[in-house]
Amino acid sequence: MNRRTSLALLALAVTDPARAAEATAGGAAFFEAKVRPLLVEHCYDCHSGAKNKGGLSLETKAGWAKGGENGPAIVAGKPDDSLLIQAVRYMDKDLAMPPEKKGGKLKDAEIAVLEEWVKMGAPDPRETVAKIAGMAAAEAKSWWAFQPLPALAKTPATPAQMDALIEARLAPAGLQAASAADKRTLIRRATFDLTGLPPTPEEVAAFISDTAPDAFAKVVERLLASPHYGEKWGRHWLDTVRYADSLDSRSYNQDGDILDAWRYRDWVVNAFNGDLPYDQFVTQQLAGDILAAREYDAQKVVATGLYAIGNWGNGDADKEKLHTDMVDDQIDVTGRAFLGLTLACARCHDHKFDPLTTKDYYAMAGIFFSSRILENFASKGAGEKLMRIPLLSPAQAAERAGMRKRVAEIDQYISSQLEPFTEVQRDVAGLAGLISWKGRAADNPSLTINTTDAPVAFSTIKLPARAIAMHPGPKVPASAVWRSPVTGTVKVSGRLADADPNGGDGIVWTVRHGGKVLRTAEMNNATTADVEEISVTVAAGDLISLSIGPRAEYTFDTTQIDFVIRDEQGAKWDLREALVGGAAQGLNDVWWLCSGEGSQLAKDDALAKKFSAERKQLDERLAQTDYAQGLLEGGIPQTRYAGYHDATVHKRGRYDNLGDLVPRAFPALLTKQQPLIREGSGRLELARWIASADNPLTARVMVNRIWQHHFGEGLVRTPNNFGKLGTPPTHPELLDALASEFIRSGWSVKQMHRLIMGTAAYQRSVAPVGQASQKDAENKLLSHQHRSRLTAEELRDAMLRVAGRLDETLGGKSAPDIFAPRRTLYLTTIRSDRTGFQMLFDGADPTAIVEKRTEATVAPQSLFLLNHPFTLAQAEALSAATAK
Repeated sequence: MNRRTSLALLALAVTDPARAAEATAGGAAFFEAKVRPLLVEHCYDCHSGAKNKGGLSLETKAGWAKGGENGPAIVAGKPDDSLLIQAVRYMDKDLAMPPEKKGGKLKDAEIAVLEEWVKMGAPDPRETVAKIAGMAAAEAKSWWAFQPLPALAKTPATPAQMDALIEARLAPAGLQAASAADKRTLIRRATFDLTGLPPTPEEVAAFISDTAPDAFAKVVERLLASPHYGEKWGRHWLDTVRYADSLDSRSYNQDGDILDAWRYRDWVVNAFNGDLPYDQFVTQQLAGDILAAREYDAQKVVATGLYAIGNWGNGDADKEKLHTDMVDDQIDVTGRAFLGLTLACARCHDHKFDPLTTKDYYAMAGIFFSSRILENFASKGAGEKLMRIPLLSPAQAAERAGMRKRVAEIDQYISSQLEPFTEVQRDVAGLAGLISWKGRAADNPSLTINTTDAPVAFSTIKLPARAIAMHPGPKVPASAVWRSPVTGTVKVSGRLADADPNGGDGIVWTVRHGGKVLRTAEMNNATTADVEEISVTVAAGDLISLSIGPRAEYTFDTTQIDFVIRDEQGAKWDLREALVGGAAQGLNDVWWLCSGEGSQLAKDDALAKKFSAERKQLDERLAQTDYAQGLLEGGIPQTRYAGYHDATVHKRGRYDNLGDLVPRAFPALLTKQQPLIREGSGRLELARWIASADNPLTARVMVNRIWQHHFGEGLVRTPNNFGKLGTPPTHPELLDALASEFIRSGWSVKQMHRLIMGTAAYQRSVAPVGQASQKDAENKLLSHQHRSRLTAEELRDAMLRVAGRLDETLGGKSAPDIFAPRRTLYLTTIRSDRTGFQMLFDGADPTAIVEKRTEATVAPQSLFLLNHPFTLAQAEALSAATAK
């Protein structure tokens, strides 16, 4: 087949007609979280209430749209044309805002927030001047989302009962239900809905030929039992909790990255496959480490990875602000994912719409300030390294501690010997001719050799042509050792120069003959030192060493060395010439480069040899430990919240403007009775409150999400916001019936699938009947099924499946290459990368708590499908298979 035919065949096998959908950018949430606090902090003094200078009010949307003396303040979607943006950029000194006397120009990051907001279209929910107290208590008590659920039924709910609640709305609206979808459409719909993959021709044929009344129910059961079910529905959850495999392409797979995010992703997949009751699903993510400490289960620790994958701007030099941003991210994802509430909007002020105060916010903040995802903060200006938690039971941890103690004992003995370097790396930092020798661990002493005729610069080090340099470990020196091949008198000399003068505390250098110190001195940073000639009487086999040790902090202690020994007969042994010329370790049994300092080489000590072999085995066993990133009890050490502490209100969200101390608790108007937090952070109490059958929000929010992913829209069309700015349910009785059944079933997600997919509403055709398109253009009353297009994952996975190339292995580390035949769930998602396949085809934004994906139709999508080597490869594989 030709290329066009192959592509057409692939498209036919994969896609159904797609529908255009309105993009949802979370604009109101963005405004409340980031824009309103800026306006309140910097603009309201002059542009709110009765103080509208220049006639401009920034207190409502209508205010900035009308503008002041110079016209509208904002041109939605066009930052460069907006007077507000021109003012904060200080483009015109007469319009520059805020003025110098009010604090002066905003920070670049603050200006960027306003620019992004205007670029989004300047979404602004402030139709009127907001009440400071938000939703009044009386209104909150009657708000639909906070109402108790109906009493739990004694018998399971049926699809027919759900249909009755839908059909009761159709006739009064003059609508007629669509006919049932044909069986081919139905199995395709169900298979994509539950597994994210297309049905095989054999599965389609089997369903079409099955005339039994329960034929479709059997299909649903088969799909729920498929391991691919967890992959599909796990992906839905990962959208909601801003999942990413990596924070930044510049630091991908390095220490500061979320190295173990994939374990959390696999935990989510396994939780859905195993139908982990949703109340436990919630509790383990919030407090799995606490549960594991009582009865160890490594997977419960992994579950807390939800909080380690947060989006809080790693690298901020202001560590106190960074700490508050981390906690804000954790409160935000807890509120929106589990409760459908924008709790984070109360960080800087009482929530303007919902019954949430700043005291409620900081009552919860104390819980997360008393927990940690970091061992400590990095130095100012450096990025943070997320804590890696060893997945060990108490017994395993004790065994590991014993192994580490034994390693320390061995190291103490071996460090009293001279242990030759064993690892060689060539072309260090990508520089040809630059060679490194080192010991077992990355921070052990090392040697660097520039074998070229030109100087080289790498990291902060500068090394002249044909030069060598040694670097000590944090405690153990690096030593150049000469083993005498002669008997007689020799003369020892040398020279040292700092090769890394950008920092450090200097070194201590020592020359030894066996165990005798011949000379020792300190050398300051950015200086040189001469080893003046020393005469030494030696016997064959004696050792003379030059050691470089740390004087204090060792990081910048790379030291260029020359070390020369001559005898009375004119023989010369020059270390630099030997190494630059390509000498290997132990050249002629004369030169040895080692860690440690002592009177003999470890290789000549039988006990040291035995210990080295034992240490190698211990290293291998210790390296086999698995790690996860997640939450642990106790605040970050060396902060005001080390241990367990209540938080103080941060006025206007500023950590340097503190108010009242607030005991750790949950939002007051949402709880009948506050459980006392007597020990620990309070996360377990928070988890049990959220996952309680008495909390009507949790069940309502989750069943709404399940409904959304079967119908394209939730019964509540703002899945992350059940508050006043959200939309009320289209079918409140149906939502409550589903939520009650969810709890009655033991919080079984799979039971919800059976109930929903068993309805006639789910099984209807997408074609509207009669005047449905005119009377109910958005299909809120569910007279027919919603038409939906394939997600980014479904599109790519389907191409691989129909081409016969899909690797269906579950779990494991992500694959960075789009050509990897793994499911798209397992392709590496990098938070900073906006250029990949998933972003092109409207995958979830890993920087956001996504309630619903956007759906865009843009030319690059067509170009990808027509021209990308991945698509062409699948098309060729499919055409080759069909030609057989």
